[in-house]
Amino acid sequence: MKLKKILTMGLSLSLLAGIAAGCQSVAAGDTTANTSGQAGTAADASQADASGDVTWSENLLDPENPVTVKFYSYSYASPAFGTGFQTMMDNFNNGVGKEKGVILEFVADDTGTKAETDVKAGQQVDIVQAYFAGIDGDRDTLGISAFEDVFPQEELDAHFEGIPENCLNLGKVDDKMYGLAFTFSTPMLYINGDLLEQAGIDPTQAPADWDELYDWCVQIKEATGKYGLALSPSNSTGWVTDSILYSNGAKVLNDDRTAVEFASEKGIQAFETWKKFYTDGVAVGGTDTEAMQAFASGEAAMHIQSTSVYTSFVSAAETAGWTLYGYPMPGFNGQASVPTNSGSAIVVRPDSEQKAQAIWEVIKYVTGDEGYTIITSEIGYLPLRPYLAEDENYLKDFVDANPIIAANIERLADVQPATIWPGDHAAELTTLYADMSTKALTTDADVAQTLQEYQDQMNQYIQQ
Repeated sequence: MKLKKILTMGLSLSLLAGIAAGCQSVAAGDTTANTSGQAGTAADASQADASGDVTWSENLLDPENPVTVKFYSYSYASPAFGTGFQTMMDNFNNGVGKEKGVILEFVADDTGTKAETDVKAGQQVDIVQAYFAGIDGDRDTLGISAFEDVFPQEELDAHFEGIPENCLNLGKVDDKMYGLAFTFSTPMLYINGDLLEQAGIDPTQAPADWDELYDWCVQIKEATGKYGLALSPSNSTGWVTDSILYSNGAKVLNDDRTAVEFASEKGIQAFETWKKFYTDGVAVGGTDTEAMQAFASGEAAMHIQSTSVYTSFVSAAETAGWTLYGYPMPGFNGQASVPTNSGSAIVVRPDSEQKAQAIWEVIKYVTGDEGYTIITSEIGYLPLRPYLAEDENYLKDFVDANPIIAANIERLADVQPATIWPGDHAAELTTLYADMSTKALTTDADVAQTLQEYQDQMNQYIQQ
């Protein structure tokens, strides 16, 4: 797929480290302004019967007596993303919130653990920006509710119109939506066009597959002395690893999520192809931050990452005087890749029907037309509503000027869920998955043996 040269935008390169950590944790102070409110758990609310048949007989919101909704967010804590979230909060509170009687209060949760701590302390926690990988465990640790169990189905159906069905499935566990996809991207291949041209490679054409990507990396290293690719083996929660495995026909979990299956023949093949980049010295790994900085500084010619870093790379290219290009991550054997989702989902824990109504007003705004216009244009994540890219009142001008965003939006229809680890051991499983990738890819360990070793360890956790 050919893309136009990426046009310019502005965001300081100094935010790169903050953006990288934003996918996991970005250091920031607690910006909570109001700690008052009703404490409780989602289980206390139970407006729904076992079938999830929820009805709201009356409007319980009153503009004269507004309800505060506390939304715990790691993005709000980020220097790179916080401004966009502040804009959403201000716009909501001065508009829909004032009209309906709802006050949105973002709470900075830089490490993603403050919400759990405050839940245990009996504090008010209404909405959490959660990592997809841990949603199943959040049912116990945070006491989150399925959307079908706290919001009327007709409300869900009306609001979800225009959102691709596969995107609505990204946060489902046991056939219920425990997380609504919020801020996310698909894996994109960023390219320093000048380094490719120095190596005799046309940067206006994407590599056909991982084999051609490898050949390019060898050619770049020989011609320029720079790394061909920068990619963290652990890549945050492993969402790129998921995509690489899926793209070669492998699975991470079996269909009923009762066992890990990545140590298959196709999984081993995918890792062996990927490992060549590191063992042959044509790729640099490290952490996400280190990989991003290697690309932004010109030490690596290509990088696989989400569009949350897009504006920073544009700024880096402008400052250094090179041309930035971007394409979807390649697949294997000439086939398109299977994209997975990075980023976060919205999870909820209302403690009353009134709170559920207030939370729903917030969700409708932040995942509505105006909310996603802010999220995409100010941060770079995908709009869950692709029609906004064609609407002049929202994202058309922005998308037309930034074709890598357009290419990312085109992948929405093909997105498959990044792994949601089962049960109470999501944190341990996420860590083991990252450790497996690092050991298999960057050490002398045998790939097949390493994948099998970690698969066995992880299955012991799952089967406990």
